[in-house]
Amino acid sequence: MSVSAGRARAGAVLSEIGFARPFALGVIMVVALALQSTILTRATILGVTPQLLFVAVVCLAFLEGDTVGVVVGFSGGLLQDFLLPESIVGLTALLYTFIGYSVGTIRYYTSTEAVWTPVLTVALASAIAEGGYALLSILMGENWVSLADTAKIGGLVVLYNTLLTPFVFPLIRGIADRVRPERVIKL
Repeated sequence: MSVSAGRARAGAVLSEIGFARPFALGVIMVVALALQSTILTRATILGVTPQLLFVAVVCLAFLEGDTVGVVVGFSGGLLQDFLLPESIVGLTALLYTFIGYSVGTIRYYTSTEAVWTPVLTVALASAIAEGGYALLSILMGENWVSLADTAKIGGLVVLYNTLLTPFVFPLIRGIADRVRPERVIKL
């Protein structure tokens, strides 16, 4: 048996019993956060950075459903909370969890094969997340700048996330399809 055949069988076994999937989803989240906090910080317009982690959460929820959406939403939001300076820890996790669940639920009523559906989903989810973050921040006693600044920042975030989606969605779909378990083992 060749070395490459042994690796292929080991990967197939991991994929068959489902260990590769959580690992791959975790890697997607960590890589998205790393790229967002390093490379994409240089691509700011008016101080707004593209939210690659949020796009990854929405794409995964859209592809995999509400259960995966909740898990990646909460974990991605918590990672984002730890990265944001002077933010309320858990606020982004709450919003991303809600968005992950909502997107995962509406996915059953839309076509995953349509080209523009993921793009429009990310745009709508971005607008809801930005508005929700501003509203929850106000309710939690954070200083609020103004409605005009919130709208400007929200608009830029929606634009950035919408522009990222055609590049990110096919990549995440390819990874998710490769690590989907071939069969489910019931105990």
